[in-house]
Parts: sequence; C-alpha cells; structure tokens
Amino acid sequence: MLNLAQHLLIMISKPIQTPLTDLQSEAFRLRTLHFGSQLTFSIPGTVSYQDGTLPFQKDCFTAISVTGTHCDLHCSHCKGKLLESMIPANDPETFSRTVDQLRSRGGVGILVSGGANRDGEVPLEKFVPSIKEIKEKDPFFKIIVHTGLIKREMAMELKEAGVDQILIDVIGDDETIREVYHLNKKVEDYEETLWMLKKMGHRLAPHIIIGHHFGEIRGEWRALDMITRVGVETIVLVVLKPLVGEKSFRIPTSEDTSKVSAIARILNPKTPIRLGCIRPAHPSKMEMEKGAIDSGVNTIAYPLQGTINYAKEIGLETHFIQMCCSLI
Repeated sequence: MLNLAQHLLIMISKPIQTPLTDLQSEAFRLRTLHFGSQLTFSIPGTVSYQDGTLPFQKDCFTAISVTGTHCDLHCSHCKGKLLESMIPANDPETFSRTVDQLRSRGGVGILVSGGANRDGEVPLEKFVPSIKEIKEKDPFFKIIVHTGLIKREMAMELKEAGVDQILIDVIGDDETIREVYHLNKKVEDYEETLWMLKKMGHRLAPHIIIGHHFGEIRGEWRALDMITRVGVETIVLVVLKPLVGEKSFRIPTSEDTSKVSAIARILNPKTPIRLGCIRPAHPSKMEMEKGAIDSGVNTIAYPLQGTINYAKEIGLETHFIQMCCSLI
C-alpha cells in the first residue's frame, strides 16, 4: 500500500477519490502494525466526566487563558467563546497563584493558551518567567503552550523555560486564514513556524481543525502535507464546532472526519494521532468517534460511552488517562 501513500501525497491538494473503506482498511492496518491493539481515552478533567464505572478528578489537567476572555481576532468559528471555558489569569501573579492551587489539588499539568493579537500570536512574554519558575520547582508538572504563530525570540524563551510541548493550529488555505481568522497571513507563515519550532527542538503537537472553512473540507490536505514533511511528535485532529445559532457554518460529516483521520494515519504511519476534545454535540458525534477508531487514531478525548463499547467490541485494549491527549 506504499503506492496509496504516494498517490495521496501527489493528490493532496485535490479531492481524494479513494473509497473511504479502502482508506480505513489501510489506516487501521498501519495502526495495528505500529501500535498494536492499545487505544487510550483522554480525560484531562477540564469538565466533569464519568465513563459509567470510573471516577475522574476535575482539573487534573486544565487550561489557563493568559488573556482572560479577550481576543483581538474574534475568529468567525470561535468569537472568543472557547476562552470562556478556561481559567483566566491575566497577569503573572494570578497565573502562578492559579497553578499553585491546581498543584495543591493534585493537578498534573496545564495548557497555557489565550486570545491572539493582530499578528496571530498569543501574548506570552510576561508569563515566561513564571513558567520557568514552575518547571524549576516541579519538573514533572507538565506545561504545554498553545502559541498561535510565534516569533523566534519567544519560541527560544519558551524552550529555555522548559515547556513540554507546543500546540499550534495549522491552516492550509489562505482564504481560511483571511476569512475565518481575520489574519493578514499566508499558509507559508504556518509552515515556516513549524520548521522553526522543529529545528529549535520543541516537541510539536499541531492541530488540524476539520471543516475549518465554514464546515467545508478545504485546507486540511495541505495542512497534512506540511505536517507530514516537517515530522512531529503527535497530530491532533479536532472537528469544527459551530457556535449556537451560527448559520454560516455547517457541521462536517462523519465521512469527512473519517477520511481526514485515515489519510493522516496513512501519511504518518508511526506518529500518534489523537481525536481532540473539540467536536460538535451532534447526532453524528458517535459516528465521528467510531470512524476515528476505524481510521487508526491512537487516542480519543472525552469519548461517548457507545464509543468505548465499540472499541471493546472490536477487540481493542482500552485505557483511560487523565492528561491532555497530545501528551499521551
């Protein structure tokens, strides 16, 4: 099936005509070959969750916004709503105090995120000393950072501070960057950022948002191509979750999500692939999760009970981990 991978790379910017069942068959074969029958379910503890049998600790691994609910971009797919679910910490003192409180309650790590500025960057400068101090105090406490586009100087400071991983949404379409993110940037800016972070030695967990262009599958193939060429530690797939009442976005189909997942696996046979925590609360959610399993993902965050049952029915060995899926 090497020819299939080569074919996909050649056709990466065009519609993929290979039947989904063929893609999933190859994707699942590669997953089994390189990872066996293990499937993990990630339950970071950002929200309360029960699988029916096991208790989970809230805020075991939580997200902190260094800008509170503010974001300069007001992106069409989010409009700052995702920031509302994070703990606000707009200054270093609040940030350090919040982390101390989380650690005292048994927290094992944090995601540092926030709204972006007009250049697509999360303003992290004043928080780097706090991050460094926390890592020096407790090297085992995990700190991952969602940076957006990032300048070399800031990337180096985060490296020296000891962050465990960099998360970045990778966008493969110029119109999506302009019309959804309201940014005056190009696809090449994202690829250059990936290469810069890679050469600097950062561990990378790029995110691909399936259906990013108002629910349409468009830049996902080019984003996968860039990520594949750079070579990363893990790939996180999330699904567009339209805001309540938003009419300009459609929800991607389970076939869309399965196809992107399968092609990601075929192009990156030895790279862990995760279905992240963002996806729509929709009747198709179960089919999206089952499709991701059939397409060879390693991890699913916050799975539905039916998804857990399905994994067991097809013979997978399931495990629950209270950590951000990108770190597993």
